[in-house]
Amino acid sequence: MKKIKRAAAAALAAVVLAACSGCGDQSWSYRSGDISLTAGTYIYNLLTSYYEAEDKVESADEVKKILEEEVEDSDGNKKTVEKYALDGADNMTMRMIAVEKLFKEYGLELAQGDYQSVMTYADQMWGSVKDRFTGYGISQESFNYCYAEYSVKHGQVFEYLYGKDGEKYVTDDEMIKYFNDNYVGYAYFALSMAETDDDGTSVAKSEEEFAKAEEAFPKYVDMINKNGKSYKDTVLQYTKDYELTTDPTSSGAVKLDDNRLTPEVSEALAKLDEGKATLVKTGEDAATMYYLVYRPTNESIIDFREPAEEDDAVQTNDSPEASDVSETVETSDTAEYETYIYDLKSGFTHYSLLNEMKKDDFENYLLEYAKGLSVEKNSVITDKFQPKMFADKK
Repeated sequence: MKKIKRAAAAALAAVVLAACSGCGDQSWSYRSGDISLTAGTYIYNLLTSYYEAEDKVESADEVKKILEEEVEDSDGNKKTVEKYALDGADNMTMRMIAVEKLFKEYGLELAQGDYQSVMTYADQMWGSVKDRFTGYGISQESFNYCYAEYSVKHGQVFEYLYGKDGEKYVTDDEMIKYFNDNYVGYAYFALSMAETDDDGTSVAKSEEEFAKAEEAFPKYVDMINKNGKSYKDTVLQYTKDYELTTDPTSSGAVKLDDNRLTPEVSEALAKLDEGKATLVKTGEDAATMYYLVYRPTNESIIDFREPAEEDDAVQTNDSPEASDVSETVETSDTAEYETYIYDLKSGFTHYSLLNEMKKDDFENYLLEYAKGLSVEKNSVITDKFQPKMFADKK
């Protein structure tokens, strides 16, 4: 297992700074007031941080030397893998203490729906890591806390802090600016020129079908760019021409320097003005694809609405640029905000965009908050469990 994956909006962990007062006591690792974290929690964080450092090493000469390899932390500081892992575990555990303190201070209660969902996944995950983790000293109780309970609490504290009326409330205008500065909308439909013959082999369509596409797709572009037709109207024409019964559109919002669109589509999108379309053709013979790529205005894909009741669905943006006004999307489980931000179909919600904007600030805030607390660090645990034990067991 190369990395320890965490569920939605989770972060890291928790506490440190003072000297050990319970010599020989291994029942806790970090504590502050009535908050106490297990030894297994610290080991889990140490393991997570070690894997992060290990992933940064391009090629160590020998396994035993990996701890001496130099890597760069998030601040650009050079550290050995060993130092990176120790510092990372420290910071993670400090943040855990901070989250527990703030969770109580804000009077929050564990969101049972989110918790049970993540806990179910954690229980499934435990079966695949049990032998290794117990060998390191991580119990299922500690694993479930880090993987599930802390993840949910971390997300709730984040929402409270940055949500409406929170100390660090982010306004709609700030979110819109961030979205416009970082994302572009897109919509496209594509036609594959492959079909299956009687033997089940993929072959190119007929010359007539190629000729039809060569004539039709430039006309779709002209419908938008020259005739002022909407993207929706163009989609309807395409579905009529090719006798389709469903909307063939793929749509959303992407960062042009970091997206998973077909490279040729991404390149074409970057050159498009808002409200314009272009033709993209890729591949040859049976691998040929025709794309009608359209760039909507960002304004048309930012949709603000009151949160729907639980289990309700809401219609997508009914702008004439939207691809299918009859399609529905589910609202976020986080239904405390007044507004949501959606892409054309089911991209961002208020929370996910907010998390992208502020996740790094939040982690820094937690760390600084924890440093202002009176925290004890159990040296019996931190001295006993070292990154070396992970390297030796590779």
